[in-house]
Amino acid sequence: MKIEVVAMGKVKEKHCKALVADYVGRLKHYIPFKETSLRESKLTAQNREEGLREEAQSFEKCCTPNTIRIAMDERGKQMTSVELAQLIEQWMTQGTRHVAFFIGSASGLDEEFREGCQHVLALSKMTLPHEVARVILTEQLYRSMTIIRGEPYHK
Repeated sequence: MKIEVVAMGKVKEKHCKALVADYVGRLKHYIPFKETSLRESKLTAQNREEGLREEAQSFEKCCTPNTIRIAMDERGKQMTSVELAQLIEQWMTQGTRHVAFFIGSASGLDEEFREGCQHVLALSKMTLPHEVARVILTEQLYRSMTIIRGEPYHK
């Protein structure tokens, strides 16, 4: 199984960039992992919906027909680290080939795209900066792998 984090925009803040790179490196010891940064649309109040649809089309290009798609959204379901690990382990045992986590731009995700995802997860009920969301998500994916393997990282 391959896990991918697909996000609008690049991580620019050097501390966040270093943390994401660290967790990505750790994750790759457990599972094929890819981080994809896509170009954000030029969103304004007048073209917000059109821009979000454009971003959704970019997200769709990262998916195969059997990709399990997870939208990251503060209105989504919150899970514990153990629950996320159990979900990932379930996908692994079912032979899932590709799981993609999608982080939208500062304006969020296109509603139709979000509704078309198999899961909508929240890292917090609070709105997080995209760079921080990427750090937290990659850390939680790494933590999930250590939980699945029974390693002591998760205490």
